[in-house]
Amino acid sequence: MNRLEKLKNDLYSFEELDTLEKNAVKLRDQETLSLITLSRASKKAKGEKPKSTVDANGVPLTKRGRRDAKAGRQKNV
Repeated sequence: MNRLEKLKNDLYSFEELDTLEKNAVKLRDQETLSLITLSRASKKAKGEKPKSTVDANGVPLTKRGRRDAKAGRQKNV
C-alpha cells in the first residue's frame, strides 16, 4: 500500500500526518497536502484527538518541544 492509499484510508496517526505535511510543503505536493487535510478532518469527525504536546503546567513533553520553547524565550529577551 503506498502513501496516497494510506492517506485515503486514514491509516496515519496525527504525528505521522505532521511529518508528512512538513515533507509535502517542502516538495510543494498539493495532492498530498489536500489528502492530509481530509485525513485530519476525518479523524476529528470520528472522535480521534491528537496527543497533547504539553503537560498540565504548559511544559512541553518532548525534547524538541522543550528546545524550541527555550529558543523562543531567548529570542524574546
